[in-house]
Amino acid sequence: MQVDWLLLFSRWLHVLAAIIAIGGAFFMRAALIPAAKANLDEATHDRLREALRKRWAVVVMSCIAVLLVTGSINFVLLAWPPKIKPMPYHAIFGFKLLAALGVFFIASALVGGSVGLEGVRRNSKTWLTWIVVLAVAIVGISGVLSQVRQEQARNPARVTAPPTHQSEPRP
Repeated sequence: MQVDWLLLFSRWLHVLAAIIAIGGAFFMRAALIPAAKANLDEATHDRLREALRKRWAVVVMSCIAVLLVTGSINFVLLAWPPKIKPMPYHAIFGFKLLAALGVFFIASALVGGSVGLEGVRRNSKTWLTWIVVLAVAIVGISGVLSQVRQEQARNPARVTAPPTHQSEPRP
């Protein structure tokens, strides 16, 4: 067995960044927001929210950058033709990418300072729920992609052989 160290390192960083970002979102949604709401007055809660937003923004933006870079590397190393048959892999990957971009947008809106997205920050419980739901979908889609890659690795002729177009004999 030959180890592709770049792929291994890239996948490790990718998973680590996802764990940090999604774990933080889950913690905020499941523990921090309910505890703060139950124990803090509105003014104190607002100050805490702003302090967290500023600190967490650095982590979120760093994780998004790592996920974009490592995701690109992983896609090229794992799926770029002729290593894998584009269909259905690329279509399924497209859904994963769209879900990830949704997570990136919501996370950026939650930690950003844009006045136009203040409503998102004020309704953070709902938007953090969407991040967690999309993240669960992304993990599921990743499992499907892994199965597609494994199936195609078991049957390499189906990946590399050009399609044959046989016409039916005419009567």
